[in-house]
Amino acid sequence: MSTKALWLWLSMGCALLACGGSDTTTGRQITLHTAAQSDPEIAATFATGTGWTVQLSKAVLSVGSLYYFDGEPAFVLRKQKPLWLRLADALGPSVAHAHPGHYLAGMALGQVTVPSSLDLLAGKVVLPDGIGITGLYRSARLQLAAPSTEPARTQLGGQVAVVEGVAHKDGQTVFFKLSASFSDVARSVSQGQVDGCPFDELEVEDDGTVTLTVKPHVWFNLVDFTGVAPGTAEAPTELAAGETPQIAFALGLVQLSAYHFAYQP
Repeated sequence: MSTKALWLWLSMGCALLACGGSDTTTGRQITLHTAAQSDPEIAATFATGTGWTVQLSKAVLSVGSLYYFDGEPAFVLRKQKPLWLRLADALGPSVAHAHPGHYLAGMALGQVTVPSSLDLLAGKVVLPDGIGITGLYRSARLQLAAPSTEPARTQLGGQVAVVEGVAHKDGQTVFFKLSASFSDVARSVSQGQVDGCPFDELEVEDDGTVTLTVKPHVWFNLVDFTGVAPGTAEAPTELAAGETPQIAFALGLVQLSAYHFAYQP
């Protein structure tokens, strides 16, 4: 897309991408540098909602694009079906498509469209620059996508996300490998788009850096390793698509609370 065409897209914002309106006044074009990092919890063990203690040794995520809006994040609407009910739906006779409430994105203010892969154990990484316009930033869309370029395509094996680690509970130890494909996440969110992620509310007036913080512990909220073969550190047990822990992991990937955005000038 040319700069002129992109500027037109951003200026039209709501008409092209959103389902709600906004009175926010926008101004001049700005450059949005982009970075990504993992939540500090990834460096230590964390507890899941099912009572397991997990330590990750690998966590890689493929991101297709990022978009920023002036609408409130979807959380505040409190209309999303609870995750445990979504897991129950997914394990039922048919797969339910989850919708996180009627998210009013408002005006589109910025975007990054160059795909990236994130090694979440490697610390903060610099992503491609984005383009935007000044205005009130309050929410974001993160699009999950299968990796399209090397080395990410080989590293992820074509999956959207791959994690490895060890889990402990009540004397049990499981070395595991979990992954999710684009079709896995698209069962819950249209086109792999996690809409309405929180963006620290701020009137952005100049060039700056948008930082995406990923919280992998959210991905494991409903993952239960009960009955999973113990595996070893050298040969972890790989959970196949459609197994209960893998379905729970795929649902965790599309939770709004797993992703947080903030801007600094």
